[in-house]
Amino acid sequence: MSDLIEVNNVFAAVFEKSVLDGLLGVLDMQRTKFWGTGGTVDYVKAKGFNAQSVIHGFDYGGRVKSLDRANFVRILADRESSDHVAQLKSENLEPFDLVVVDLYAPNAETFPESMDIGGQALIRAAIKNYKSVALAFDAQSLEKLVLELNKNALMTSLAFRREQAKLAAKFIAGRAKLEADMFEKV
Repeated sequence: MSDLIEVNNVFAAVFEKSVLDGLLGVLDMQRTKFWGTGGTVDYVKAKGFNAQSVIHGFDYGGRVKSLDRANFVRILADRESSDHVAQLKSENLEPFDLVVVDLYAPNAETFPESMDIGGQALIRAAIKNYKSVALAFDAQSLEKLVLELNKNALMTSLAFRREQAKLAAKFIAGRAKLEADMFEKV
């Protein structure tokens, strides 16, 4: 497998939609396909991109918007595994090249109800499979992503994916600490 992965299939679920503007400015509108949650999909479509919602049926009041098997197999599929590639193909799925998720802040007044479960799970899946998928999880990591895509003709390098995964793991650890501290006050 090449060290570089071209970004064509993107999963995006962001709380603040405008954080995507820099990324949308560099991606190829004709080649790039997006999947994501409702508001993010509407925003990306309004910018002229092909986008499809991953929300199917009743989502329990927003509790399981992105927690769908199809999303996770497309993130976790190892591109070096012929079994994984064949399984995706048999299900008519393409792997995601990029996962863009920002987490909404937990609210002390409504905690633990305000915890972002799906976003954290998506970030953790992308961390686990950094060799096959790139990740951006906040405004700063999105800026780094845009620089990487400009530098590498809309591709991400293994070194970049590894660094983003490392930073995301630290971010998720910090979020877990914040939530543990908030839980003490429940």
